[in-house]
Amino acid sequence: MANDIGGFWEILKIVLPALIVFITAYFLFRDMLENDQRRREFEFRVIHAKEMTPVKLQAYERLTIFLERISPESMLLRHSPHEMTVVEYHQVLLSAIRQEYEHNLSQQIYVSTILWETIRGAKEKLVTLINRSAEELDQNSPGYELSKKIFNEYLDEDPAPVALALADLKKEVGKFL
Repeated sequence: MANDIGGFWEILKIVLPALIVFITAYFLFRDMLENDQRRREFEFRVIHAKEMTPVKLQAYERLTIFLERISPESMLLRHSPHEMTVVEYHQVLLSAIRQEYEHNLSQQIYVSTILWETIRGAKEKLVTLINRSAEELDQNSPGYELSKKIFNEYLDEDPAPVALALADLKKEVGKFL
Protein backbone atom coordinates (compact mmCIF):
# COMPACT_ATOMS: atom_id res chain seq x y z
CA MET A 1 0.00 0.00 0.00
CA ALA A 2 2.85 2.37 0.80
CA ASN A 3 4.26 1.40 -2.53
CA ASP A 4 0.97 2.36 -4.21
CA ILE A 5 0.98 5.76 -2.53
CA GLY A 6 4.60 6.32 -3.53
CA GLY A 7 3.78 5.38 -7.14
CA PHE A 8 0.82 7.75 -7.08
CA TRP A 9 3.06 10.59 -5.86
CA GLU A 10 5.63 9.81 -8.57
CA ILE A 11 2.93 9.91 -11.28
CA LEU A 12 1.50 13.10 -9.75
CA LYS A 13 4.99 14.72 -9.83
CA ILE A 14 5.13 14.06 -13.58
CA VAL A 15 1.51 14.68 -14.56
CA LEU A 16 0.94 17.88 -12.52
CA PRO A 17 3.78 19.93 -14.14
CA ALA A 18 2.77 18.56 -17.57
CA LEU A 19 -0.83 19.59 -16.91
CA ILE A 20 0.27 23.08 -15.84
CA VAL A 21 2.42 23.42 -18.98
CA PHE A 22 -0.49 22.19 -21.16
CA ILE A 23 -3.01 24.61 -19.62
CA THR A 24 -0.56 27.53 -19.95
CA ALA A 25 0.20 26.63 -23.58
CA TYR A 26 -3.53 26.26 -24.34
CA PHE A 27 -4.39 29.74 -23.03
CA LEU A 28 -1.37 31.33 -24.73
CA PHE A 29 -2.21 29.76 -28.10
CA ARG A 30 -5.90 30.64 -27.71
CA ASP A 31 -5.06 34.29 -26.99
CA MET A 32 -2.58 34.36 -29.85
CA LEU A 33 -5.15 32.95 -32.30
CA GLU A 34 -7.85 35.37 -31.09
CA ASN A 35 -5.46 38.32 -31.49
CA ASP A 36 -4.53 37.12 -34.96
CA GLN A 37 -8.22 36.81 -35.88
CA ARG A 38 -8.96 40.33 -34.59
CA ARG A 39 -5.99 41.68 -36.54
CA ARG A 40 -7.25 40.04 -39.75
CA GLU A 41 -10.77 41.38 -39.20
CA PHE A 42 -9.36 44.86 -38.60
CA GLU A 43 -7.25 44.68 -41.77
CA PHE A 44 -10.31 43.45 -43.68
CA ARG A 45 -12.39 46.38 -42.38
CA VAL A 46 -9.65 48.88 -43.25
CA ILE A 47 -9.34 47.55 -46.79
CA HIS A 48 -13.10 47.52 -47.31
CA ALA A 49 -13.56 50.91 -45.66
CA LYS A 50 -11.33 52.40 -48.34
CA GLU A 51 -13.63 50.88 -50.96
CA MET A 52 -16.91 51.60 -49.15
CA THR A 53 -16.27 55.21 -48.17
CA PRO A 54 -16.74 56.61 -51.69
CA VAL A 55 -19.85 54.46 -52.19
CA LYS A 56 -21.39 55.56 -48.89
CA LEU A 57 -20.62 59.19 -49.62
CA GLN A 58 -22.22 58.82 -53.02
CA ALA A 59 -25.32 57.39 -51.34
CA TYR A 60 -25.49 60.38 -49.00
CA GLU A 61 -25.11 62.70 -51.99
CA ARG A 62 -27.86 60.93 -53.92
CA LEU A 63 -30.21 61.07 -50.94
CA THR A 64 -29.46 64.77 -50.55
CA ILE A 65 -30.35 65.30 -54.20
CA PHE A 66 -33.50 63.19 -53.72
CA LEU A 67 -34.63 65.35 -50.80
CA GLU A 68 -33.85 68.55 -52.68
CA ARG A 69 -35.73 67.34 -55.77
CA ILE A 70 -38.88 66.41 -53.84
CA SER A 71 -38.93 69.61 -51.80
CA PRO A 72 -41.90 71.71 -52.93
CA GLU A 73 -39.68 74.69 -53.74
CA SER A 74 -37.80 72.63 -56.31
CA MET A 75 -40.49 70.25 -57.49
CA LEU A 76 -43.12 72.92 -58.14
CA LEU A 77 -40.63 74.88 -60.25
CA ARG A 78 -39.52 71.82 -62.20
CA HIS A 79 -43.05 70.62 -62.91
CA SER A 80 -45.02 73.60 -64.11
CA PRO A 81 -48.81 73.28 -63.94
CA HIS A 82 -49.11 74.91 -67.36
CA GLU A 83 -52.63 74.25 -68.72
CA MET A 84 -53.28 71.35 -66.30
CA THR A 85 -56.18 70.83 -63.97
CA VAL A 86 -55.73 70.08 -60.28
CA VAL A 87 -56.28 66.36 -60.96
CA GLU A 88 -53.68 66.24 -63.73
CA TYR A 89 -51.13 68.26 -61.79
CA HIS A 90 -51.72 66.15 -58.68
CA GLN A 91 -50.88 63.01 -60.67
CA VAL A 92 -47.77 64.62 -62.19
CA LEU A 93 -46.44 65.58 -58.76
CA LEU A 94 -47.11 62.18 -57.20
CA SER A 95 -45.54 60.45 -60.18
CA ALA A 96 -42.44 62.63 -59.90
CA ILE A 97 -42.03 61.82 -56.21
CA ARG A 98 -42.58 58.10 -56.84
CA GLN A 99 -39.99 58.05 -59.62
CA GLU A 100 -37.42 59.90 -57.53
CA TYR A 101 -38.01 57.57 -54.59
CA GLU A 102 -37.77 54.40 -56.67
CA HIS A 103 -34.61 55.69 -58.32
CA ASN A 104 -32.95 56.10 -54.90
CA LEU A 105 -34.47 53.12 -53.07
CA SER A 106 -31.24 51.11 -53.12
CA GLN A 107 -29.38 53.82 -51.18
CA GLN A 108 -31.01 52.65 -47.96
CA ILE A 109 -28.40 49.91 -47.54
CA TYR A 110 -25.68 52.53 -47.08
CA VAL A 111 -27.36 54.65 -44.40
CA SER A 112 -28.67 53.95 -40.93
CA THR A 113 -32.17 52.59 -40.50
CA ILE A 114 -33.16 55.67 -38.52
CA LEU A 115 -32.02 58.02 -41.29
CA TRP A 116 -33.78 55.97 -43.96
CA GLU A 117 -37.01 56.05 -41.96
CA THR A 118 -36.65 59.84 -41.59
CA ILE A 119 -36.19 60.22 -45.35
CA ARG A 120 -39.09 57.90 -46.10
CA GLY A 121 -41.22 59.77 -43.55
CA ALA A 122 -40.41 63.10 -45.23
CA LYS A 123 -41.54 61.67 -48.55
CA GLU A 124 -44.74 60.30 -47.02
CA LYS A 125 -45.55 63.61 -45.31
CA LEU A 126 -45.05 65.42 -48.60
CA VAL A 127 -47.33 62.98 -50.42
CA THR A 128 -49.94 63.43 -47.69
CA LEU A 129 -49.65 67.21 -47.99
CA ILE A 130 -50.10 67.04 -51.78
CA ASN A 131 -53.09 64.68 -51.45
CA ARG A 132 -54.73 66.83 -48.78
CA SER A 133 -54.18 70.01 -50.81
CA ALA A 134 -55.66 68.41 -53.94
CA GLU A 135 -58.73 67.17 -52.02
CA GLU A 136 -59.44 70.67 -50.71
CA LEU A 137 -59.61 72.18 -54.20
CA ASP A 138 -62.12 71.84 -57.00
CA GLN A 139 -60.79 69.06 -59.25
CA ASN A 140 -61.32 71.10 -62.42
CA SER A 141 -59.51 74.19 -61.12
CA PRO A 142 -56.27 75.24 -62.80
CA GLY A 143 -53.17 73.37 -61.63
CA TYR A 144 -51.45 76.54 -60.49
CA GLU A 145 -54.00 76.76 -57.62
CA LEU A 146 -52.75 73.39 -56.38
CA SER A 147 -49.20 74.63 -56.73
CA LYS A 148 -49.97 77.70 -54.59
CA LYS A 149 -51.84 75.64 -52.00
CA ILE A 150 -49.03 73.08 -51.65
CA PHE A 151 -46.43 75.78 -51.33
CA ASN A 152 -48.40 77.69 -48.67
CA GLU A 153 -49.21 74.51 -46.72
CA TYR A 154 -45.57 73.46 -46.83
CA LEU A 155 -44.45 76.84 -45.50
CA ASP A 156 -46.82 76.37 -42.56
CA GLU A 157 -45.28 72.97 -41.68
CA ASP A 158 -43.03 73.24 -38.65
CA PRO A 159 -40.56 71.67 -38.92
CA ALA A 160 -40.53 71.17 -42.66
CA PRO A 161 -40.16 67.40 -43.25
CA VAL A 162 -37.59 67.71 -46.03
CA ALA A 163 -35.50 70.19 -44.03
CA LEU A 164 -35.63 67.87 -41.01
CA ALA A 165 -34.52 64.88 -43.10
CA LEU A 166 -31.68 66.94 -44.63
CA ALA A 167 -30.50 67.97 -41.16
CA ASP A 168 -30.48 64.35 -40.00
CA LEU A 169 -28.62 63.33 -43.14
CA LYS A 170 -25.95 65.96 -42.51
CA LYS A 171 -25.59 64.80 -38.90
CA GLU A 172 -25.04 61.21 -40.00
CA VAL A 173 -22.50 62.22 -42.61
CA GLY A 174 -20.68 64.19 -39.91
CA LYS A 175 -20.48 61.06 -37.72
CA PHE A 176 -19.34 58.99 -40.70
CA LEU A 177 -16.44 61.23 -41.64
